[in-house]
Amino acid sequence: MSELRIVVDHLKLDYKGPLEFNALIKLITALIKEKGFDIRHEKDFEQNTKTGKHIEWQISPWKVISDYARQIIKVRILASNMIKTEAVKDKKKVKIDNARVIIYIDGMIEFDYFHKWDNNPFFLFLRTLYDKFVYRVYTERFEQRLVYDTHHVYNRIEKFLNVYTNYKVITEPHQF
Repeated sequence: MSELRIVVDHLKLDYKGPLEFNALIKLITALIKEKGFDIRHEKDFEQNTKTGKHIEWQISPWKVISDYARQIIKVRILASNMIKTEAVKDKKKVKIDNARVIIYIDGMIEFDYFHKWDNNPFFLFLRTLYDKFVYRVYTERFEQRLVYDTHHVYNRIEKFLNVYTNYKVITEPHQF
């Protein structure tokens, strides 16, 4: 079994207000591709209720950094009570989503993802020694790079959502 080490655990971004949800998804996908990750979609749920849409979207992009290790950034978005509203931006009316959005970002490194060292206990022991003493310098460098990439994605999402603070919601749609 490969070793999965959590480096960045639950960076959380909580936002409530107007936003363009599809533009948020496109931004995250573009940021992940820009960093050289391959995208794997895990969840994409949408539920319509009386209070609005509830959306859960999760991806686990990964990037091979050596033949022994790969980086994984897990992004999970939970949007609740999403409704279309009218807002004013620079004295112009625009239709925009209004919701509460919670974003979780995790960064992990998976070692021995081909399971080459899992055949017997002696190889597993050698792998542990190799990871702790020989390969430690490389592992620390991989962890630092993953922390940088994960925080870069987090900061860009935060800047994107900060743009929508200039929007003023003028109408609330009728509840059914």
